[in-house]
Parts: sequence; C-alpha cells; structure tokens
Amino acid sequence: MRNDLIRHGASEKDAERGATDAVKKSKDAAERWSRRCEDIVDEEDDVEICDRGGFLTLQLRGLKPYVKVTKTHISKLRALYCRTCRGGKQLSQDLNSDEYKTFAFAVFALLMRYETLGGAGYQAALGEDAFDVLHEKLGVACECFASPLNARYASFCSAFFDVDRFFGSLGSFFSDGFAPTRGSFEMNPPFVPETMSRAVTKARALLERAENADEALSFVVVVPAWRDCHFWRALLQCPFLRHEPDIVDAESHGFCDGAQHTRPSRERHRVSSYDTGVFYLQTTPASRKWRCTPDVRRSVVLKMKNALGSCATVRELERRYRGGGGGGGGGGAPKKRRRV
Repeated sequence: MRNDLIRHGASEKDAERGATDAVKKSKDAAERWSRRCEDIVDEEDDVEICDRGGFLTLQLRGLKPYVKVTKTHISKLRALYCRTCRGGKQLSQDLNSDEYKTFAFAVFALLMRYETLGGAGYQAALGEDAFDVLHEKLGVACECFASPLNARYASFCSAFFDVDRFFGSLGSFFSDGFAPTRGSFEMNPPFVPETMSRAVTKARALLERAENADEALSFVVVVPAWRDCHFWRALLQCPFLRHEPDIVDAESHGFCDGAQHTRPSRERHRVSSYDTGVFYLQTTPASRKWRCTPDVRRSVVLKMKNALGSCATVRELERRYRGGGGGGGGGGAPKKRRRV
C-alpha cells in the first residue's frame, strides 16, 4: 500500500503514515468483527437471503450491509462446496436445515470478504474461451491466482484460505505448502508490481527445481505490459522463457470482471485497462510435452479478444456500474424473502 500511494503522488512520509493507519484500522475492524461473530455464532436464522430476480442478496439478520450474487454464481458455489465439504453429496434443499445454514454462512463470509476488499480490477480473470484453449492445448488445469467466484478450473490458489477453503481453494500461491514439481499452470497475479515480481520469483524457483528433477512444469503468465517494472525484466531474463512474449493491445481484448458475480451474465467481461503480455515459462520436459506453437499462441490471443465486453473503455464501464456493486443496501424491494 505504501508503494501504491507513492506511485499515485503521495510523499514517502504521507504514504508511510497512511499505510500504517490503514493497517491499524483494518486490525481494529477485524477484532470487532471477530467479537461480533462470537456473539452470533449460536443464534438461529442469522443469514437472510432475498430473491431479486436473477440475483440473490445475503445479509445478517436482515441488517445492512448486504452482499449480492447472481443465481449462476450461487449454483457454482454450491457445486464447489458440495465437492469440497460433502464429498460430492448434494446439499439439502431445506433452507432451514443445519447443513444449508452452514453453507449460507460460508457463502456470506466469502462474499463479504471480497466485497470488503473492493478493487474488482484486481480480481479480473482471463475469459473462459482463453482458459479452454490453455487447457486443451497446453494441459493447464490450475490457476495460481483466483477465487471461488472467478476460478475456471476446479484447482486454484487464492488469497483468503480461511473463507475460500470451503469452496476448494488450495491456499495462497505464496505459501510454502504450494510447491508443485510438475503440471501446467496459469498465473495472472493482481496487477501490483511487487506482487507480480514476487510471483515471478517463486515461479522461477519452482521451475529450477523441476528442471533439476527432469519434471514437466509449465506456467502461462499473464501480466500488464509495464515494461519499466522489475517483474517484466525478470520475465524476459528468465531462462525458462520459450520465446518473446505475445503483446495484446488493450483496446482489442478484455477479461472476466472481478465483479462478474454481481453483474448480468451479458456484462461479465470488461475491456482491458492496459496492453497485456503473455509469457510461456517451461522446463525442458514441459516444452516437449506442451508445445507452445505459433498456432497455439495465436489461438490464446484470439480467444482473449472474445472477452472484450460491451463497454469500449474502462471509464465507460465504471460510469455504468459506479455505486451498483450491491454491498451497501438499497436496490429496491425484494421480490421474495427467505431466511436460512
């Protein structure tokens, strides 16, 4: 945060003070929430779900704030939850059952965490068509930076294991526990220079270990084309880079919006804010197993252009949805009210 504030024009002194103050307030808020959770854990009917047509809203005891999610995404979360926590067994349809209440609490906690985080742009993901090409042609089956809300594959890492684990998260990419020696991965970190540099450093270490063990390990890395940043230079200098990166012009492609779970399905995509670079890092065995041919690379770029979205610019997108994320209440009278 300190470095972000400096990048946006704050002095080093003001940035340090602002970041320190933000951390303190966050810790204080977390402690207050923890105490509140202890007070309500044994109460019944705390999570209320309201049906709003194509969306559902969830709130504690009917109080603001509420969180919003499409019915498509709640179905996805249900499937992930059943596979992770119930061994594939279907969830009860009885909204008053203990098992459904547990699911509702897990969903509310997940949605509230990502709503509080904000910054939908940091949670953007490749479009589904590009993911499908990566899976079909390069065997990609795991995302290094995702969430239960935007993950395309069943296997993914995410930032908040405490709430994401109920939906299949492997934990943080940066954790010591995530250390694959083989496999094919997609890596699209939040567009924060320090985070991207750290991700590249870990990926290179994993590749070095896999190369020494003669294992097939591959990373498709998707990052903004910020050529003056350390992470960009580190990628270009990586000995496992198979060829020059493919650069995709900002206005010609897009991503799945980080707030897609609160938008109509036709508005899932958003135009990219920046030119994007696609890097292919592979050990020697991986380069033989999953060949990054020109045709494959062209297909990936072409499919990225399918996620362009209906807004021509990011400014237009933000103007259309500013204040419409659904986290603070309002939004009209619910069509149907249910307690779970």
